Order: sequence, then C-alpha cells, then structure tokens
Amino acid sequence: MSKVTDCARALGEAIVASDEYKNMQISEQAAMSDPAVAEAMSRYLELKEELGNVMCQSDPNPELMTSLSQQMDDIQQKLNAMEVVEAMTTSRQQFSELMNQVNRVLEFIITGELPQSGGCSGNCSGCSGCH
Repeated sequence: MSKVTDCARALGEAIVASDEYKNMQISEQAAMSDPAVAEAMSRYLELKEELGNVMCQSDPNPELMTSLSQQMDDIQQKLNAMEVVEAMTTSRQQFSELMNQVNRVLEFIITGELPQSGGCSGNCSGCSGCH
C-alpha cells in the first residue's frame, strides 16, 4: 500500500475509535431496538411509500397528498420527542461535527486555505473563529 492509503486507513481507524463514533453507534442501536421507535419508523416509511405512489399517478389527489404529508410530519414530531431518538440525533450531530473538522483540516493541508463556512452554527467546538 502507498503511504497515502496507509494514512487513510489510520485515519479511518482513529475515527472508528473516537468517542463520537462509538456514542453514535450506541445511540443508534438503542433507538433501533426501541419498539416504539421501530413502530413509528415503520409507519412513517409506509406513509412515505404511499405518498410516492400517489405522486406518481397521472392526476394525484392533492388532499390525499396533504393528508399523508401531515401524517408523516406528525410521526416525525413524535419520533423527535422520543428521548432515545433525541440522543441518537445529538450523537449523529457530534459525529458530523467531527467529520467536518477532519475535512476542514484536510482541505487546509491540501489547499493552504481555511475553508469558508456558511455562517455560524452557534456551536463553537469546530469553529475556526468569528469574523
């Protein structure tokens, strides 16, 4: 293997060993093991498929589409209110922040320039400083 490939493998192993990745895996497993989450997700996916089928019709029923969409929104709100889903979402965001930091470092090393951010997210943990 080349040095670059070796370093990429080491980076991947470091990411998998990170607390952010481990916490995300644990929280995802907890969420997927929760019967209430599984039931809500199953219903959400059924509604999504039904909405897709309605939208593919030559003359889709707007009232039915609105109803299905509202039901999906209701389930999404129910899911978001579940503690186990909230923990999973938080851990996914923390992992995403880690990956963004890694990408910013790589971009800086390769280009010599700091990546331009799309604005302040309110979380300073991965911030290169305020403008």
